[in-house]
Amino acid sequence: MLSRRRGSVRQISRLFTLPLLFTALAAALYWGWQMVWQAAPWSPQFSLHPANIEISNASDWVDRDAILQQVVHEASLDDQLSLLDPGLNERLSLAIEDHPWVETVEKVEKFQPPRVVVTLRYREPVARVESNTVNGSEAPSHCIVDRDGVLLPLDALLVTSPALQTLPRIEGVPFRPPRPGEVWQDGRIRGGVTIASELGNDWRRFSLQSILPSRQPIIGSSESYSFQLLTAGGKKIPWGPQYVDTDQNRLGEDEPLAREKADRLREYVRNYGVDLDGNPSERIEANERQGITSP
Repeated sequence: MLSRRRGSVRQISRLFTLPLLFTALAAALYWGWQMVWQAAPWSPQFSLHPANIEISNASDWVDRDAILQQVVHEASLDDQLSLLDPGLNERLSLAIEDHPWVETVEKVEKFQPPRVVVTLRYREPVARVESNTVNGSEAPSHCIVDRDGVLLPLDALLVTSPALQTLPRIEGVPFRPPRPGEVWQDGRIRGGVTIASELGNDWRRFSLQSILPSRQPIIGSSESYSFQLLTAGGKKIPWGPQYVDTDQNRLGEDEPLAREKADRLREYVRNYGVDLDGNPSERIEANERQGITSP
């Protein structure tokens, strides 16, 4: 009888002891895993050095290495980074997209040994805006903007680039540029970049030089202007109103879209075999081969 009672006590003791042992073991394993997990990101196997962040695709206008150097410095990406950081992709994307030359980050890829490759969509300049006044020596004399009117920064190398000289010029606009990366809200800029974007690569072959906005907005609007195109030979080609935002629906129901106007110019050049200065098509082709815009 006594032995039965002792056996029952042992069984009861086991029932309480085993769960406690399993709980203690699980807690020890969890604590150990947490210690390993916290230390793992900063181990050499996962630690990412800024020098191992790469941009895969190049731009014709800006040095991708210069973008990375600026981003790493301004966004403090020279701090310790880890491939195991779940927020790494977002952190890199937000930092790089903040650069004025970057339209968006299309892809972030991680590799082992620790390396990150970023694919970008760059902003492309479509026009330059020149100052009409004499500025101080430190003030910029011209700026470049993309198709959305975003001001793009100019470095010393780009200022002297021949490609910059071939961009359409938007003239007759008060020279009050925003900070790089911000939209130049002036309706003459916004309308001008729309025209330049629609004409695209045909700008040079049409022998065009400048986009000239009217001095005053069109009747009924405070933002939209009428435009003329100035050729290299000095001829002025009427473009008409280029509406901004909702003005197209509110005021310009019968006005052709920018795409339609550009197509009409292309049709004229194609049908008559001349550029907008009257040069024959042979001259156009010769100029294209030599990269010349003026007759």
